[in-house]
Amino acid sequence: MDITFLTEGWMGHLSYLLLVLSMLMRRMLWLRLFVIASACAGIAFDGLWLANWVGVFWQALLVLVNLAELFILWRNDRRAVFSAEEARFRAAFLGGLSPGQARSLLDRGRWERLTSGAVLTREGQTPEYLTYVDMGEVRIESRGRLVRVVAGGHFIGEMSLMGDDKAVATTIVQGEASVWRIERAKVERLRETSPATMSVLEAAFARDMRAKIVFQNAQGTGTGNGTGQGAG
Repeated sequence: MDITFLTEGWMGHLSYLLLVLSMLMRRMLWLRLFVIASACAGIAFDGLWLANWVGVFWQALLVLVNLAELFILWRNDRRAVFSAEEARFRAAFLGGLSPGQARSLLDRGRWERLTSGAVLTREGQTPEYLTYVDMGEVRIESRGRLVRVVAGGHFIGEMSLMGDDKAVATTIVQGEASVWRIERAKVERLRETSPATMSVLEAAFARDMRAKIVFQNAQGTGTGNGTGQGAG
């Protein structure tokens, strides 16, 4: 390999290295900062080493676009306001999202007050919604038998999003419950439109499922009638 390529082209190498590193960033803020740094190195290389003004123009445009996107992210974060129940949900499961991203996700769904007897999922059927129970209790039934009663602070219907699309149990509101619900189709679209948000949600599902297993193990057979953490 020509040694000149390695020595005189170090700024060009740096530009592409930063671009590659940007693809490894999971947070949009850091991704855009690395892209901006890459473009700045590219501007220096194209302008000082190559006198390639076409390259300088497009690299500069890339910087401007990403600065504009960072401004939008900053503005959305500043404008994001959360109710008490939303703040609890965010603290428990959405910590990996910026305030603006969390606000965008919550706005895709809606908060509801459900009365006793409302069915959230039916065993063997594809749930229409992903539900987060903020307050209240939910009965978990399998094959017509009570498995347990779930307290607030957990998801209902998330296992179908990670498995074969079918609910593993029937879940029924007991008393009244405050819940956040989002249509299943909207959650599935997040895989394409917002991978970072979907990644945070999937991590939240995994933590919630782990809590269910811990609770079930603590109950011995996991078929008691107690109230506790975990959901079907």
